[in-house]
Amino acid sequence: MSKQKTIGDIAVTGFILVQLIDWIATYQGLTLFGTSIEGNPLLRFLMERYDIILVLTAVKIFATIAGSFLHFVHRHSLVAALTLLYTFFAIIPWMRMFAIY
Repeated sequence: MSKQKTIGDIAVTGFILVQLIDWIATYQGLTLFGTSIEGNPLLRFLMERYDIILVLTAVKIFATIAGSFLHFVHRHSLVAALTLLYTFFAIIPWMRMFAIY
């Protein structure tokens, strides 16, 4: 197994794990604080119109497919960068919000 493939596998696995953690944190946040806490206006609109779990799951599945596609076309550094962005701008803010609550 090449080093490049191993790094790519780690990046995409981390990306998928972060998507799962973000699903859980977002669902918990929406349950505690309501849909007004959602920062994305389109997602907020869809969550208010349709089921929160349906919208959240669809968005996370789409993100996972997109990240997997980037992995398959060997854009591992982009997958790793997206993983870091999700971690710093989605996961950490949720964890801070829950710590305050």
